[in-house]
Amino acid sequence: MRAWIGKSVIAVGVIHLLFGLVFMHSVLAVLWSEGLFNTVNGEPPREMVFWFFVAGFLLLIVGGLVDRLETSGLGLPKFLSWSFLALVIVGIIVMPISGIWLLVPPLIGMFRRPGAPTSSTTIANSP
Repeated sequence: MRAWIGKSVIAVGVIHLLFGLVFMHSVLAVLWSEGLFNTVNGEPPREMVFWFFVAGFLLLIVGGLVDRLETSGLGLPKFLSWSFLALVIVGIIVMPISGIWLLVPPLIGMFRRPGAPTSSTTIANSP
């Protein structure tokens, strides 16, 4: 089975970060000019930018992990698929008009891909 799930999550993370850079650059410029340290200060636009970028980088991290698991043939742990499902459902409920829908195809792929092998298989196949 071809490894595409992790790459698609990485792509969504990249899109998320680029969108933030393009559409939130004025707030980012202010944060940058203030030196970044302790610059959010409970201000909603600054908090939004911060969490927007945190989410983008987390998508890159999760996508990288999923891609690594896919390409090494280890399978995806069920908890990862179920956690991702919960995240996407909450995102759709809270903010249906958003890019969260871009995560539906990799989510479906996570559930269609075989789960993680048993621990004895993992040990036997480890280098």
